[in-house]
Amino acid sequence: MPHRPPLTAARLAAIWDECPQPVVLELLWEIHRLHATILRAHQIRSLLGPRGSGVVPSTVWSCFERELDAEPCLTDKPTPRQQAMIDKVVSRRDAGKE
Repeated sequence: MPHRPPLTAARLAAIWDECPQPVVLELLWEIHRLHATILRAHQIRSLLGPRGSGVVPSTVWSCFERELDAEPCLTDKPTPRQQAMIDKVVSRRDAGKE
């Protein structure tokens, strides 16, 4: 399924203005956290250079590894809804092999 276009900072601010609820603020903070992870990945990419032959300082790399190791999308078990979607995809794939 294709992703929706990314939300701009202006759109995120507008979402908060439209619905200044605690749950929206919680989601916006999660988006902010993910932006920080993407910015760190961009920093590492720029240190590596266009062919990946550069050097990343060990402190930057260690911090990035810790962030990824703690990332919920990599560590949490799927929710029941996610597992149902996974099972559906796997069953379609398995049915196509027959």
